[in-house]
Amino acid sequence: MKTIVDDIKLLEKYNDDMQGVFALSDLKSLFPLNDSVKFYRRIKSLENAGVLRRAVRKIYIANNFNLKLLSQKIHCESYISFETVLADALLIGTIPSNQIKAVKIGKKREYSIGNNHIIHVGISEKLYFGFKKINKIQIAVKEKAFLDTLYFYMKGHSFYFDIYSDIDVSKLDFQLIKKYLTYYSNPKYRTFVRSFFHESGKKKY
Repeated sequence: MKTIVDDIKLLEKYNDDMQGVFALSDLKSLFPLNDSVKFYRRIKSLENAGVLRRAVRKIYIANNFNLKLLSQKIHCESYISFETVLADALLIGTIPSNQIKAVKIGKKREYSIGNNHIIHVGISEKLYFGFKKINKIQIAVKEKAFLDTLYFYMKGHSFYFDIYSDIDVSKLDFQLIKKYLTYYSNPKYRTFVRSFFHESGKKKY
């Protein structure tokens, strides 16, 4: 008969590969039981032991979980963007590590998991581009993260940094920005992006 110690060891064995994020289907593969009552009892025992906790419906997290991957698991078609990508690309300084902003098609959703916060902002299907998958996580290229930031700034979103003084635009591929900008049909936004470079005083567009 399996004990809680055995279950903890099994969970820890796969924790690194799963980056601390387990969908309910993952747990059912680790702890296969035909009896759903017994299955959830084992999961509850892991929660009581402090090695597993429910993040959102059908998704559980272990200690030292990857917040980016959790964001992706919550909405598999979302992609990480905004200051998370800009900071990783060294276009801005450090940012709070307990918040992730991502983009998806549809309406905005927010999730609070302990001290962590995940924000999924909604965007139209035609603007859903400019990202790649890295280690199971869809992440915007820095140019799309920059355009996403300006796009939502124009819509009234606030950020931890000053968009005019804190972004090192010299690290951006301006030809790629020009290409991406053709996908935006809003002329006010296109004008805003072009004027941004003049107002920032860093580089002419």
